[in-house]
Amino acid sequence: MKTPILIMISAFLMAGCADKQGTAGYKGSPANPVVTSFSGSEQDTLQVQVTDPQPVTRVELAAPDGRVFLAHQIDRESLTRQGGGYGQPSVGVGVGVGSGGGCCWSGSGVGVGFGFGFPLGDAREPDYGPGGVASTALVHVPDMAAYRAQWQHWKVRIYLGEGASERMVEVAAPPPAAG
Repeated sequence: MKTPILIMISAFLMAGCADKQGTAGYKGSPANPVVTSFSGSEQDTLQVQVTDPQPVTRVELAAPDGRVFLAHQIDRESLTRQGGGYGQPSVGVGVGVGSGGGCCWSGSGVGVGFGFGFPLGDAREPDYGPGGVASTALVHVPDMAAYRAQWQHWKVRIYLGEGASERMVEVAAPPPAAG
């Protein structure tokens, strides 16, 4: 009697874990929302990568003496949201093997179980809303000698959105490329 119950429980557990795609998230989103680095091919070009619901509208590299260098290129890519396996029926299969014995008996057996999972309530995919935007900006640094001398005091200003929803994020400039 215990074996069929264990097989049934195993089947339900497997059915509950079947076809899970993970949590919803941005497709291809980086671990950090802002990444600054120098371009590998052009060592005097700062690359700024941002993933945010709002697109990047302007990027500035601010020198300690007040000079400001604007990005000469900003590329934007719309991202889509991906959901998990929420609301989808699932099927599981379980196989159990057991043996046992007592003072007057012994036995072994194999059992197979099937489990079916059905969503309770609303089976539609959840509405995640619009995806975000991955923006990549390039800023040419005309005086790399000055940048190398005081790069710790330079700042990168990133402007996101437009109008009333515009906001600015300021981050430290990255170290210069080795070379």
